[in-house]
Amino acid sequence: MRIALSAILLLLPYGSMAQSTLSQNQDGFNGEKMDGFMNMDPDKDSTVIERTVSQDYFQFRINPNTGIPDIVQPDTVHHSFHNVHLTEGMYGTYSHLGNMGSPRLSRLYFERESPKDFIFDAPYDFWIKDASDFRFTDAKTPHVTIDYYKGGNKRTGEEHIKGYFAANFSKKVGIGFDLDYQLGRGRYANQSTSMFDSRLYTYYRGDIYHLYVSANRDNIKVAENGGIQDTRYIRTPEAMAEGRKQYSPEDIPFRMYYNWNNIRRTQGLLNQELSIKKTTHRTDSIGDTVYTFSRIVEFGQAAHTLEVGQLQRKYIYYQIPDGYYSARYLNNDSLDLMKNFYVTNTLSLSLLEGSTRWAFAGLSAFGRYEFRSFAMPDTIAGSGEYMRRYNEGDFMVGAQLEKAQGDNLTFRASFETVLLGTNLGDFELAGEMELKHPIWGHDASIGSFADMSAKNAPFFYANLHSTYAWWDSNFKKEFRTHFGGYIDLDLTGTRFQLDVENLANYVYLKNDGATYVNLDGVAQPSYLISAAQHNGSIQILSATLQQNFKVGPLHWDNHITYQLSGNKKIIPLPDLNVFTDLYFKFLYYKRIHIEVGANALYFTRYDAPGYCPAVGMYHLQSDNFIQQVGGYPLLTGYINCCLRGVRFYAMYYHFNDGLMSNRDSFIVPGYPANPGMFKIGLSWTFYD
Repeated sequence: MRIALSAILLLLPYGSMAQSTLSQNQDGFNGEKMDGFMNMDPDKDSTVIERTVSQDYFQFRINPNTGIPDIVQPDTVHHSFHNVHLTEGMYGTYSHLGNMGSPRLSRLYFERESPKDFIFDAPYDFWIKDASDFRFTDAKTPHVTIDYYKGGNKRTGEEHIKGYFAANFSKKVGIGFDLDYQLGRGRYANQSTSMFDSRLYTYYRGDIYHLYVSANRDNIKVAENGGIQDTRYIRTPEAMAEGRKQYSPEDIPFRMYYNWNNIRRTQGLLNQELSIKKTTHRTDSIGDTVYTFSRIVEFGQAAHTLEVGQLQRKYIYYQIPDGYYSARYLNNDSLDLMKNFYVTNTLSLSLLEGSTRWAFAGLSAFGRYEFRSFAMPDTIAGSGEYMRRYNEGDFMVGAQLEKAQGDNLTFRASFETVLLGTNLGDFELAGEMELKHPIWGHDASIGSFADMSAKNAPFFYANLHSTYAWWDSNFKKEFRTHFGGYIDLDLTGTRFQLDVENLANYVYLKNDGATYVNLDGVAQPSYLISAAQHNGSIQILSATLQQNFKVGPLHWDNHITYQLSGNKKIIPLPDLNVFTDLYFKFLYYKRIHIEVGANALYFTRYDAPGYCPAVGMYHLQSDNFIQQVGGYPLLTGYINCCLRGVRFYAMYYHFNDGLMSNRDSFIVPGYPANPGMFKIGLSWTFYD
């Protein structure tokens, strides 16, 4: 690792000099210097007209409630760029099955998203994006961004390539597309992942009428190996085969072969906006002459948003070990299929912030009708299996008040409720506020937030029919009350956040399977997954400290979260989750921004949720077989560079693999972290 990083560091200046040499004229260089480089460029030709290419652009996405575009920051961050493609997230807060692209679940409770009706794509939230999350781009100059990541070798390594194109025909019309392909072959047996995403968009932004159209298609295929056959292959490898054999990761036996989960998603979005404007007049006089000035002011917008989606999940199996599942409900694997089709129509009317003297904040009201159709297997006595369809719908209304302009106080409050339909009585009330004030020339802010909701359980939490899991439930509404606050000080590099939540009637997945002994005499859990509801309240407390230190070029960043669950049996959480990053940051040869360092991930031991391939979801472990994970540090060394907007890195992931007496590298019960692996990455944007 040290040799590879040193070689890259030494070669960087010579690569930059080589670029300058390519532009050298026949007479050689004139000896002048510029910013530490030899100036080898020939004198400028006065007959050549230089053209300046603008690299300015901004991105926005459509607010699903108001229908108004919200500006978002593009991904151009150099710091910690080496972490952007990791499945465990930027700060290592997600547990996953080891391979890149495998299903994941955050260990931080307040980082988990509220479940939707189609629950099966939640473990892939790092990959999938709903139609309302898609980013449109307004670019003065056409540009293409290409990202490429690679780790390991061709047989067991991983690759990820993304391409993004954006262009504007004029100030009013823009187009673009996004292609994303990820392949994780898997260091361990039968854990490959393959994901492909394609998105296309166009828009028209006229003086009065705006139109935005986007479409996307996702295809996710994940091999399921069912977990390791014997944890001693990782914890005490010398005990296996009496220490006479050293097992490579590919040779370690796992429990399952020829099993896959496949998710397909197709979505479309159409948004129309109509600007509401008025003309104001002002008169002024100079001497005997009277002048009238007119100004057109946009004070409101009316919007219509249509979203359509077809979501599908299929479990494909050809070989199931005896005892792996405790029950079987279907005989035909081709029917182990869940579908969700939906159509939403939203109408909104907004008064824009600052459009009038008394419009100190933007005010929006909206109404939405959502139609949902679900399909899953069912059986008829004596007639076999068939696909049963369920239809439901909701009509909801809501409002939003938001003050986003100004340097000091900003706030937002929103409310929505279901007036008619399947989920009658569901509601959500949320608000947040932030106050900014500089301290000794540095940004400082303090904020608070709160939300309250009552919602029915998502459809596939309440009802699920499949080959190895089957339930129909009538749950009460979940009630959540969440509030907290934070303080952010740029002067000291400190951010502290406190979250508290009271959760009543919590719906979750559990495993009622019994323990069995496999052919090798090793005890293993059996799976019988079902949904359940906790009749009572559970309190969750979370305190997160982000503290960054800096002494010259030396930086030390820390992200520490302490959590307390009022019921660790129903909501198990690690008490402590730590991500620390120690690195040198400097400007090399006055051109290349470099970060060289190492980071460490650690969390305390706890009864972590397990994973079941039959449902493709995380769940509580069976009371008959509990495996704790945690207490193991995972270390990574890296060099991260940026040269004129081109970002690239080299890293060695999990470099402490096998170097410590503690080898308990399980992050999910039965699934060890990937062994050590060398990875590289590049992100390059081309303009015009």
